[in-house]
Amino acid sequence: MFPLKDAEMGAFTFFASALPHDVCGSNGLPLTPNSIKILGRFQILKTITHPRLCQYVDISRGKHERLVVVAEHCERSLEDLLRERKPVSCSTVLCIAFEVLQGLQ
Repeated sequence: MFPLKDAEMGAFTFFASALPHDVCGSNGLPLTPNSIKILGRFQILKTITHPRLCQYVDISRGKHERLVVVAEHCERSLEDLLRERKPVSCSTVLCIAFEVLQGLQ
């Protein structure tokens, strides 16, 4: 198995949907903000490692439910290759298919 080539580090940001103010659960306690729930789930994503997958590195919570995620990414994707509409050899198609299946495994 060969690791990803040309992977770079990048960050993206998004806002988790905010909960309405003064909303409590059925137990009477305040609801956990969505950004906190996402932070917890992200810890699981950080444990997923495979040579064919980009790695999630870190997440940071800012003001107003803002989250910043740091992860590896590749500049070119399979979609970029398909958009070129150039002929692709059968061996290249098989290689890409095999690498995608390895990542899904």
